[in-house]
Amino acid sequence: MMAPGMDNPFFMRPGFGELPVGSVTAFAGTLGAPDTAGAATTVTPQDYTTNPLEAWGWMFCNGRSLSIYDYPELFAALGYVYGGSGDQFQIPDYRGYFLRGIGTGTNNDPDIGMRQVPPGGQGQSSGVGSTQTFAVETHEHTYNSAPAPATSSSPATAAGAPSSTPTLTTGGPVPGQGQSSPVLVSQYETRPLNVYVNHIIKFTYGLKQFVQ
Repeated sequence: MMAPGMDNPFFMRPGFGELPVGSVTAFAGTLGAPDTAGAATTVTPQDYTTNPLEAWGWMFCNGRSLSIYDYPELFAALGYVYGGSGDQFQIPDYRGYFLRGIGTGTNNDPDIGMRQVPPGGQGQSSGVGSTQTFAVETHEHTYNSAPAPATSSSPATAAGAPSSTPTLTTGGPVPGQGQSSPVLVSQYETRPLNVYVNHIIKFTYGLKQFVQ
């Protein structure tokens, strides 16, 4: 998907071992402010107070809108998949997301039909850039409730038979037998142990020039 009047040379062949424009990687450092000048050839001093990321040809995946004519190489790779129209396009916003390899053609994503295109995007619901809400796999816990207290009118219960009345539990899971650490719960999501990184995307093969 190319900008009006543009040719395909913006899809350049990367050098051996070089990542192509549109590549996303995790960056373990902190970031400076993004390039606010708008032009692809300038970086203002506040942009490299922490790390001169955009001077190195990379930018933070925060969903911002960019000019097609200032970032033609990146637009050639992304098009309007993540949103935009006319002479503006958006980059992916990966803040707070886990990244997952596309599952088309496999059963590695059995809920592929529940995926959605990015807000405002023009990609496919099962394609690159599509999102999927959190979920817990369906399961059940079977157990017998404690025997009800013996009464003169309930001989079966008095004999110690389990009650057939469903028992509801309150609160979250508890530690297993012999475990002292609490079981951590969240009312918002199911998640693995994780660490924050900055997801960054390559937008050019050239280096940007500093503005002093």
